[in-house]
Amino acid sequence: MTIKLYNTMTRKLEEFKPLVDGKMGFYTCGPTVYWDAHIGNMRTIVNSDIIKRVFIENGYDVTHVMNFTDVGHLTSDADSGDDKMEKGAARENMSVWDVAQKYINNFLHDSDLLNIIRPTHTPRATDHIAEQIAQVQKLEEMGYTYEIPGDGIYYDTSKFAAYGALGGQNLSELRGGARIDDTGKRNSTDFALWKYSPTDTKRQMEWDSPWGVGFPGWHIECSAMSMKYLGQHFDLHVGGQEHAKVHHSNEIAQSEPIVGAPWVTYWVHFEWLLLKDGKMSKSAGTAYTVRSLVERGYDPMAYRFLLLQSHYRQPLEFSFESLDAAANGYKNIVRKIADLINSDNMGDLDSAVYDAWHDKILAPASDNFKTAESLVVIQELLKDTTVNPATKIALFEFVDRLLGLQFIDRAKKLIALEQVAAPAEIVELAKRRADAKAAKDWAMADALRAEIDAAGWTVLDGKDGYKIVKKA
Repeated sequence: MTIKLYNTMTRKLEEFKPLVDGKMGFYTCGPTVYWDAHIGNMRTIVNSDIIKRVFIENGYDVTHVMNFTDVGHLTSDADSGDDKMEKGAARENMSVWDVAQKYINNFLHDSDLLNIIRPTHTPRATDHIAEQIAQVQKLEEMGYTYEIPGDGIYYDTSKFAAYGALGGQNLSELRGGARIDDTGKRNSTDFALWKYSPTDTKRQMEWDSPWGVGFPGWHIECSAMSMKYLGQHFDLHVGGQEHAKVHHSNEIAQSEPIVGAPWVTYWVHFEWLLLKDGKMSKSAGTAYTVRSLVERGYDPMAYRFLLLQSHYRQPLEFSFESLDAAANGYKNIVRKIADLINSDNMGDLDSAVYDAWHDKILAPASDNFKTAESLVVIQELLKDTTVNPATKIALFEFVDRLLGLQFIDRAKKLIALEQVAAPAEIVELAKRRADAKAAKDWAMADALRAEIDAAGWTVLDGKDGYKIVKKA
């Protein structure tokens, strides 16, 4: 099936054409591992995972690289402030290496909770210092760099005519009226390739280089690592929309003089997850993590389901009310699939019907990753009484591969829980609740349900009576 995606560079919806037939290589800007990734950060990771799954289900051999930034990302994108990693180490009274490993482990744990397929390669910036130095040397030899004494080696963006094209700007617009502080920069858009270690303090992360002891700038790592694992030209680069105008524009500027243009064929950027009052904030305590959602009792698949009901190019406002609605919608689908698995009239897989629905589900996902439209088709499938249970179950196995929502897994767990016999005291409470309902004593019925729920069980009411099941 043809895959279409919106290319930030051209601002057009384009048909994907691989550099190598049947293969797709792409790079995701990963986390700076000085703190936990919040659920807004994880929206980028889920969207990246969806892209990978769509390509896989369309028959592509996918090589996916996602970096861990464990050095060089300063608190300001303008190459000033503290290194976030060093700041994290001071905050937690740990070595910077231990901080990096802690938050890499947390990130991978949260990714697993969201059923993210692990990338093919997950390189760390600190493991690729030699490659970064080599690229800076090449740029230096080509005349693209200059030194700011006591600061570091900088990229001269005036030497790269296409600078800012990804962000929809040109150099004259970017520099129009721009004030250059007394930093030594030649141009306001210039950026650090290699920073010198400060003379008054000792950094935990620093290396020898041709220019002196120091550490790489944030941007050079992605160019060096993507080229190492994907080659000098590759298909797709993705990341949050905030990266287009600075980080990704800098990557292009430092890569294309070395390898030629275009370095990357397609650029895809994801919009933010927002709160009602704006962006998530660690200081305000609103930077929720996947683990914190689980601690509140949410299935992480409910959060993934919420994300897939929106389009990656549109901002999504998060609230616990919207998460509750997504959780209920997700549980309803799981309940219906469990009923299909328990069906007494399973039937045989109907290949023709399977193929038709398969393509109907895959088509919107392949058209610029419109997962919300695929979810609408899934609801239509559940309602279609002409499709037998065996075919529907096979289709949901495909849906789980495509969207990663683990419907079949959750349905099987639900069935297992329902087969656990409730203890006598819970059975008695449920009977008393049924009697209270029959007597229209709703207050008593609600109180008894609450007591049952508190004990780790729940009562499911149906046309033929009620069922007592163990909570997940």
